[in-house]
Amino acid sequence: MKIGVNAWLLAKPNTGIGQWTQHIFDELGKISKDEVVLVVPEKVGAKFSGNMKVVVLPERKRGTAGMRKTWWEQVTVPEFFQKEKVDVAVFSYPCNPWTGDFYKKGMKTVVAVHDTIPWTMREYRRGVLSKMYHGQTRRAVRRADMVVTVSENSKKEIVEICKVPDEKVCVIYNDAAEVYKKKYGDGALKEFGVKKREYFIYCGGYDARKNVTELLKQYAVFARRHKDIALVLAGGEFFKEVIESSSGWVVKTGFLEAEKLASLYQNALGFVHLSKKEGFNIPLIEAANSGVPLVLSDTPVHREIAKDKAIFVNEDAVETMGKLLDEKTWKDYAERSKVLAGHYSWKESAQKFQKMLSLLSNK
Repeated sequence: MKIGVNAWLLAKPNTGIGQWTQHIFDELGKISKDEVVLVVPEKVGAKFSGNMKVVVLPERKRGTAGMRKTWWEQVTVPEFFQKEKVDVAVFSYPCNPWTGDFYKKGMKTVVAVHDTIPWTMREYRRGVLSKMYHGQTRRAVRRADMVVTVSENSKKEIVEICKVPDEKVCVIYNDAAEVYKKKYGDGALKEFGVKKREYFIYCGGYDARKNVTELLKQYAVFARRHKDIALVLAGGEFFKEVIESSSGWVVKTGFLEAEKLASLYQNALGFVHLSKKEGFNIPLIEAANSGVPLVLSDTPVHREIAKDKAIFVNEDAVETMGKLLDEKTWKDYAERSKVLAGHYSWKESAQKFQKMLSLLSNK
């Protein structure tokens, strides 16, 4: 079987979709003899096992960034798949062709929908062109032979919003990268001026749904009570409120090498994430692999992914974080995190993905 993959987000390896693409296909290369061609718009640093080939197809130079990307998704990549005569075309995010002609070529189509955020949150489709684009992607999802997603919660929303039959949506969970499963000591702490178990850590983006503004608001109250406990904000580009926040209790690291981030996870008092909406939330599994207690917003997907191994909060994060200063409570939830980490595996996810592809190609 020959598989073609739109792997555009390999060029953005810190994103959840970039990580999914890297790990699913690297693990697939270890267990499958299928020929896989991953198509990217520019040279990437990702390496893959087995019979995997990365092909660079540059975006055309004319038009706005959005127009160039859309042309690449809708014309350049589909034409390449047809030329290469792939048996299965995999789109690693909702960008499968909008027109029906593509689906008459005989190849099977799989689209990965990691979450429904662009379709359910207005902040992510402000302009006219954005609304048109996401409207087309939602409708195009229905054309795919199979939809892959990363949680049962996302599956439920996809079935409802995209009007896709339940049996066409396959749930394949994410995991953390191998680097977060190794021990790194406390080498990174000195660089950022923090001490072991005297800081909480947040890692993720800083767009509206991540709710970092609320985290800063609640942590300001916590910091008044516990002046020696810092808040480390890792990853992403900071918005105004983060940039202007008090440097006395907020430590801003920006994007980090994985080893440094793992070190910060492993020595933290707790991982705190008050996101409003997620498809999966890989950082919580990174933190779980580091054996740090989890403090999470009480959302359906966090309940599904973290099960009973995290502390769930609404407006009571301040009181909850304080409880982790108790040694017995801290050890209890640190142990729960270690147990949770064992529930997820990129290898098992790739095996499930391979089985889905095999069944689809034989239909």
